[in-house]
Amino acid sequence: MPPATRLQVGQLATLPALRSVNGEPLGLSRRGLTHLQFRRFAGCPVCNLHLHGFQRAAARLREAGVDELVFFHASAAEPAPHVAQLPFPVIADPDKRWYRRFGVESSRRALLDPRVWPSIGRAVLYSLWLLVREGRPAPSLTPGGGRWGTRSVCG
Repeated sequence: MPPATRLQVGQLATLPALRSVNGEPLGLSRRGLTHLQFRRFAGCPVCNLHLHGFQRAAARLREAGVDELVFFHASAAEPAPHVAQLPFPVIADPDKRWYRRFGVESSRRALLDPRVWPSIGRAVLYSLWLLVREGRPAPSLTPGGGRWGTRSVCG
């Protein structure tokens, strides 16, 4: 894998043959944009809330020619029960190879900004609702890849 370099706006990125956490080969349509999401950990309340929004918008995104691809820094088994309902592929990246390749950084400080606290509160309530109402699994207290490192990239 090439060394980590940040992509510039408009620069094309290539992805090798990847497999989803379900073991299915990745089949991007290459008909438009691919929106890459780099998520914290399986079951992360904020990630769940954001992914739910993308799930609701999946049909509109496909119509606009946008493919979604989500990376978790975890083994394939860890996110699988949390993302089974998503209509787009999820890739396990336990060693954060792809995070480094696309220059995704970690920041604990982002969670300390008071402007994000209402969103975090909504996300925790949403995750609790999923846990109680739909029987979704709770996140691990000690996720395999750690708890930090998110950003979305369009390419």
